Amino acid sequence: MQAARSQANTASVSLQILPGQTVNLGGKVSFGVTARKPGYLILVDIDAEGRMSQIFPTPELLAQSDGRDINLVKPGVEFVVPSPAARQRGFEYVVAPPAGSAVMIAILSERRVQLLDLPDLPRKLKDQAEALSYLSAWTSELRVPDNATGKLVPNNWSFDVKSYSIK
Repeated sequence: MQAARSQANTASVSLQILPGQTVNLGGKVSFGVTARKPGYLILVDIDAEGRMSQIFPTPELLAQSDGRDINLVKPGVEFVVPSPAARQRGFEYVVAPPAGSAVMIAILSERRVQLLDLPDLPRKLKDQAEALSYLSAWTSELRVPDNATGKLVPNNWSFDVKSYSIK
């Protein structure tokens, strides 16, 4: 498991779920992410029924933000979601049903990416390792626009996966 994981996390992305990995329905959560390399953060949630959804950045948040770099993580600096500015605008993460075991995935892209067209999962992923290998395989086939040429090119992705439970 470690060898596959290190390949999938070359930027040393680390995800924290705050206040902890057990959350209550209706409770508010935030996420702290750090990385050794700069990159663009996308947070993906896999709920207890296996549904995958991108929770950050959202199209609404992107529409409200003036900056292209709303999801840029700087090396060694904790990136908090939601940011203090987003919180002031009333942006929060409230824990919603279904209760059970869920997974949060931090995806860090070397190139600027803000929205992913997530695949429908073929089935419920059993655990963190399966979620990580599924997303690693999926993102390895994604191509992103090169800033200079506009051509679609392969990208480097790093992942951190945290299980959490909703009560």
